[in-house]
Order: sequence, then structure tokens, then C-alpha cells
Amino acid sequence: MAVTRIMGIDYGRRRIGLAIADLETRIAVPLATLEGRNDASRDARLVLDAAHGEEATLLVVGLPLNMDGSDSEQTALTRSFAVELGRLGDVPVHLHDERLTSHAANEALDAAGIRSRDRRGLTDRIAAQKILQSYLDEASAQ
Repeated sequence: MAVTRIMGIDYGRRRIGLAIADLETRIAVPLATLEGRNDASRDARLVLDAAHGEEATLLVVGLPLNMDGSDSEQTALTRSFAVELGRLGDVPVHLHDERLTSHAANEALDAAGIRSRDRRGLTDRIAAQKILQSYLDEASAQ
């Protein structure tokens, strides 16, 4: 199966940000925020349903490494989630370094003048967009 649409995922226990891009435009756009279930299998099923609805042929999951490159508790949870995506789905899964994407998402929302109380879920979608755009930019540079 040729990769034509890619879904970016910012995984969290409470919220899961999604973004989408196609290989023709190579521009990631925020898509949705799902309410997480704090259960990797249930969360993977939610994301796979969304991926199928968007006809995604590749999933890019942001991997939240510490600044020194080491794993954190969230890194382990994200790896478990990615394993479940691969086990339950028929779409390839790629882990992509997401250091500073949430920070970049908050900076973008600050620049847009969006107040903190209005950001619930929006930060997650923007972080997913940043993860996916970073993946697309790195892939086109190679």
C-alpha cells in the first residue's frame, strides 16, 4: 500500500491530538482532539477509527523524550500505545521525536492571542500538527 495520507498523533492519557497531511501538499493541518481513556488498547482503537475515517496510510506518533534523549514515564506510555496501534491496526506506525512540540504549540497559541482557558484540546491538535510537519520536513530533506 502506497503512503498517501499521514496522521500525526500527540498521545496523552487524557487527550490525544490528531493532525493530517497528504504527500501531495506535504502540509500538516490540525484535525481533532480525542478524549483519552488512559488505556493504550482503548486509545489505540479510537485513533485507528479516526485514521480509517481519514484514510491514513501511515501513523506518526510523537515520542516525548527528555531533553537529554532519555525516556520518561510518558515515553514508556507512548511506546506502549504505539505497540498497540501496530498490533490492532493495519497501518504502519512510526515514532518521531517530539521534543518541544507542546512548547511550540503554546507559543503559536500565545502569538494568536488565545487565552489559556480557551486552549483545552487545541494545544494537543497543534502539537500533533507540529509533530507531523517535522516528520514531513525531515522526510523531504532526505
